[in-house]
Amino acid sequence: MIEKKNIGIIGCGRWGKKVINILDHIANIKFICSSKNNYKDFSLRDIEWVFILTPDKTHNSIVEYFLKKKCNVFCEKPLTTNYHKSYNLYNLAKNNKVKLYVDDVENYKKKIFFIKKNNLIIRKKKDFGSARSLLYRLAYHDFYLLYRHLILEKLLKFHAKIDNHKLLLSIVGKKIFNFEYDINSNSKIHTINNSNLLNFNNNPLKDMLFNVLYSKKNFMMNKKISLFSNLMIDKFLEVIKK
Repeated sequence: MIEKKNIGIIGCGRWGKKVINILDHIANIKFICSSKNNYKDFSLRDIEWVFILTPDKTHNSIVEYFLKKKCNVFCEKPLTTNYHKSYNLYNLAKNNKVKLYVDDVENYKKKIFFIKKNNLIIRKKKDFGSARSLLYRLAYHDFYLLYRHLILEKLLKFHAKIDNHKLLLSIVGKKIFNFEYDINSNSKIHTINNSNLLNFNNNPLKDMLFNVLYSKKNFMMNKKISLFSNLMIDKFLEVIKK
């Protein structure tokens, strides 16, 4: 029997509630507050992890606060909306000798997909949001899923096009990776070269949270893929602005 970790939680929105329901079974929750409350008022005595489940724009300051308090931190993706800010937070965690982990739940689906000369990644759902928000909410996951393949490519070129409710991205190196994000679809799809990432048998969210809490995860690899996804988004935002 594993002794449950004592944790604190910042954020209790729609997604936060799903995470909290799982954490309630695998950890001892000592406090929960929203990003609008003063999280600095809570005692951190005996707290082993703090989970940041707040909106993206709040992550940097909240994560920084708890890292400086020498708390291990789990943060919803993205860690920040800027590569350099994220890099600085990882350095802060290292200097304070604590762990920092960013949501990579898609890796826990353990799906197999094959990479070809020309690759197509498709996500469709009924949703809303700007091109910027789609990069962080959807493309972020695909970038870290493809990390081992994209990191090998040289002289990458980036292309982006916004077509009504669609965001179309391309990364061109020795191989080509085309991404299609459609948020005006009545069907829900997520595929990489026709491999269905919505079809899985386990509970990837529970598996991720348990592995993070009980140190059964490669934290260095998580750092690499998190920063990589941040960097890819920064590059596409530069293209979109032009």
